[in-house]
Amino acid sequence: QVQALARRASRRRTLRSLAHAAMPGSGVEPPSRSVRCRRTSWRLAPPIVAILATRASCASDEILVKGVSYGPVPLINQEGAWQLPQDDWMADDAVQMWGPAGRFDLRIIRKLGANMVRLYGNNPENDHTNFLDTAHREGLRVSVGMSDYPYFQMHPGHCQSTDFNCYSQIKPMYAKNLQKGFLTPKRRYHPSLLYMNILNEPDLKMPSGAVNSGPEGPRKMCRAIISAMDAMLEAEKEAQVTGPLVNFTATFSYAICSSCAKFKGHPALGQMMQLDDAMHNPAEYGYTPKNDVLEAYRTRFTHSFNTANPASDLEIQFLNDYSANLPSTPVYIGEYHHVFGDYREGVPDQESDLAAAMALAMKRSLFLGVSFFQYQVAYWKGGSEEEFGMFGLTEEKIVTMSYFGQDYPLYCLKKEADKSAKGPATMADALTKVYGGEGVDSGAMCSTGANPKTALLDQGGYLSIKSTGDESKMAAFVRRVAEHLGATVLPPDGANGFGAFVRRFADLSTHLGFAQMASELAGSPPPWMKVDRQARCVADRTAPPTVVAPIIGWVCENAQSFSCDDIPEECQGAVYKTADFVLSRYYQELGEGANPLVDCYSRGAGVFESSDTFLRQGDVGRCVQGAGDMVPPPPPTPAPSFGLDAPMTRPPDAEDGSKPSRAAPFAAV
Repeated sequence: QVQALARRASRRRTLRSLAHAAMPGSGVEPPSRSVRCRRTSWRLAPPIVAILATRASCASDEILVKGVSYGPVPLINQEGAWQLPQDDWMADDAVQMWGPAGRFDLRIIRKLGANMVRLYGNNPENDHTNFLDTAHREGLRVSVGMSDYPYFQMHPGHCQSTDFNCYSQIKPMYAKNLQKGFLTPKRRYHPSLLYMNILNEPDLKMPSGAVNSGPEGPRKMCRAIISAMDAMLEAEKEAQVTGPLVNFTATFSYAICSSCAKFKGHPALGQMMQLDDAMHNPAEYGYTPKNDVLEAYRTRFTHSFNTANPASDLEIQFLNDYSANLPSTPVYIGEYHHVFGDYREGVPDQESDLAAAMALAMKRSLFLGVSFFQYQVAYWKGGSEEEFGMFGLTEEKIVTMSYFGQDYPLYCLKKEADKSAKGPATMADALTKVYGGEGVDSGAMCSTGANPKTALLDQGGYLSIKSTGDESKMAAFVRRVAEHLGATVLPPDGANGFGAFVRRFADLSTHLGFAQMASELAGSPPPWMKVDRQARCVADRTAPPTVVAPIIGWVCENAQSFSCDDIPEECQGAVYKTADFVLSRYYQELGEGANPLVDCYSRGAGVFESSDTFLRQGDVGRCVQGAGDMVPPPPPTPAPSFGLDAPMTRPPDAEDGSKPSRAAPFAAV
């Protein structure tokens, strides 16, 4: 798959250039449709609250997409690119990249002001609950995609070998996606999910050269997309999905499709019009759907495309004709980044160009926004593809990440310069200004010293934090110890003693130790600790699977009150869920003498966690001993706005007069 992406990169650059040059200036609740309404500035604070629950409750809210495309390959050059075991960065094996105990890329994306993260690789064998939960807590929606594997890499039996009918390949894979994180235990889509991308740039690979190989090329391309979407609908039906549904999309390149029936000279539009015709007339494209694909297209589909063209091209090249011909189907840009600007030639810099693109989204009701391409420099691709990343990698290593059996250094990030700007500027800062984020401090982007999120909860870990002399690090360490004692930490108010407690244990002149800290917190909890009597020992989802997996085997060998042969199927197949099952039962077996910081912590594998915390995670309660009868807590008060509302408020009526019939869905929690 990585090789295929690299080959496409060269074709993509050529096609983008051509496009630019050629243009003239039963008992089950039935699933509800995706909810689509008029746009307002959109922000979801962590965790996402139930903003829209029914069609009637959302008559005036449609999202404005401020996305970031995320493909963080952990390589600083092309060496080893073809040996990557997978490219599924949603998987638990990559938690040190995007999770809170590692580099925390999802927090960085949120601080940029983004409200959506777009991903590419997707192995249905991997569980994605933890990534979706983390994105949800950060207030981010997620656009996931089906990988290229079933379409043309699976041997034998890929879609091209079945005459571009992808139903049999996609259905079992999407069914596994639904089982492994996309659905909650209530058979509702995970509230962070926004789009399901059926295929990225199908016009370049299904078949290769579909845009210029004659009329049969677009027919095959559309057959692949329709049959794949039909398979996803069937998988949903068999899974008895309820509640709001995700939107589908198929992200085209910005190539001109000379083989398409209409708009042969317009980038991306010819492909979309061909797909629109295929959705209305699937039999003419050699496919008979099992489900009502036209209804799904009308109510759940959003068109999308990738482009490196500047914002000044979008209206004349695409949006004007799109609005006239597809007036009820929204569209967004799945990869947006014009890197060829030069202030000396009067071409806008990154900030100005992105601002112009978002201004178009504010003005035109069909145009939902963009996903900025991309988060990290793609060193593994080389050449001009390295121009697109807003964050580069330094040679400083945070930690070694075990990724599906291979070890990779997890490097620190650095902001990449905006080469199109007249003065000193970075792409990340440009994005922050346009998206309205709080910003990312360069000095805080790399922490290779003592880390309060990963320091061992013992005397050695305590001393490593204390030696820094940094009270903020000690505060984070104290908070973490309290959370491992089954408590939540109340917000400091100057009077509850949290600050004084932190300063006392951070004071380098004292001889206090970890044992005393733990004794004080566990023996007589201070006013800033809210202890939960329903706390349970569960897997620490900030820890990588390589830390959690060994303790499962140890517990299974030593447990007396239960057998790991009896682990239910729903608690197998994902290391965290299996650990929830065995750790919660083993800790209960130890009785009242069990110590959370020893018997549950297990050198970082477990956490004696408040029910308020673990019941909010996707499916933790399914496997935790005694959690089935617990009542999930109400959503907490939304966090402050981070400035996302101010720059993106749009008047109620679009200048182009278009009236979209639907907007991307808000899933109710």
